[in-house]
Amino acid sequence: MTKRSVFESSEGGRSEVTYSLLSSRQLDERIKSYEAKYNMPFSRYKRQFSCNEALPWEVSDYMDWENLVQEKTHRSRSTRKQPSHKA
Repeated sequence: MTKRSVFESSEGGRSEVTYSLLSSRQLDERIKSYEAKYNMPFSRYKRQFSCNEALPWEVSDYMDWENLVQEKTHRSRSTRKQPSHKA
């Protein structure tokens, strides 16, 4: 299943992301940029996040960050489940 999201940016533009098309490096870079921006990992941000108190761009950040982490986790699990092929 391909996950695609469209986000409103704080600058008033739109950004469309197809997470399955991002390279592992791109996933890591984007996750690290959110960790730097909010000075914490997603797991802690998720516990503190309140949709009722968040600004629109914070909701977009949350959704994008969550999808990035989910895609990275999905790839990690898929890689571990693949059987090794011995010649």
